[in-house]
Amino acid sequence: MVAEDNLVNQKCGSSRILITGAAGFVGHHLVHEFEEHGYSVFTTDVVEGVTDLPNYHKADLCNRDELCKLVQEVKPTACVHLGAISFVPDGDKNPAFLLSVNVAGSVNIAEAIRQNAPSCRLLFVSSSQVYGPIASMEAACSPITEEAPLLPLSIYAISKVAAERALLAYGSAYGMEVMIARPANHTGPGQSPRFVTVAFAKQILEFKQGKIEKLCTGNLESIRDFTDVRDVAKAYRLIIEKGVAGNAYNISTDYRVTMGELLALLQELCGTNAPVETAPELYRPTDASQKLDCTKLCKHTGWQCDYDLKRTLRDIISAL
Repeated sequence: MVAEDNLVNQKCGSSRILITGAAGFVGHHLVHEFEEHGYSVFTTDVVEGVTDLPNYHKADLCNRDELCKLVQEVKPTACVHLGAISFVPDGDKNPAFLLSVNVAGSVNIAEAIRQNAPSCRLLFVSSSQVYGPIASMEAACSPITEEAPLLPLSIYAISKVAAERALLAYGSAYGMEVMIARPANHTGPGQSPRFVTVAFAKQILEFKQGKIEKLCTGNLESIRDFTDVRDVAKAYRLIIEKGVAGNAYNISTDYRVTMGELLALLQELCGTNAPVETAPELYRPTDASQKLDCTKLCKHTGWQCDYDLKRTLRDIISAL
């Protein structure tokens, strides 16, 4: 094991990692994760004027020429492809644009790597939503392995399945090392209040400050598994280092909560007991979460979680 770790450390010293979608929530945490482990980090996103990311290059995933130029310049030894439209309601409103970014954009980055850095290891960040909705409470308690059938329902999930299959086909056809990550819901400090954990925390703090009189929520019976974004970033790094090409990897904790339990825990941490009102317009048409089996990830990479839910929620509150 020591010899294997030393080999990984030697590789890291000469590794050039390219992170797409780096200006987002996960991207910032992932940059920190790779920098902490000695990588030369290069970042890209479509956002203008980014100054807080290392070696930043603005590039549009829908522009293959821009991506080819970027990969030719950076010559990455590994790439984590985070870039995507990831907020599910956005995809429901503009499905054609979501598919062009999430599917065609993923093919563009694979093609840029194939042409300009064919030995680069490519990790595509998919989603646990590819497995589809929960059919029953019994199914909700049965862990799903990576070999389970993919039954996407939302446009977002469909885009992830299509991109997975396209990139794995690239791997098979051109000898590229392609791996897939399928994370469950993840959260942590710095996440947008458009996402449920931070939205709850923000409302609770506003109630505490006297700005609102009650909390407004969606479906409080929905069950989710929230993994800390820092644990997810660690998983991505370990898959880049130790993952087996052609494999998909589930990423989640074993701790699942209802939205009502999550809200109660946040209220406890904030010392509040605010009244709660549910709003049907906040319900998702495909509001579901599967329980994931992460045995393969742990076996191949040695990954384990460092953050429990309470610590994650405390850090979210502190960051607001």
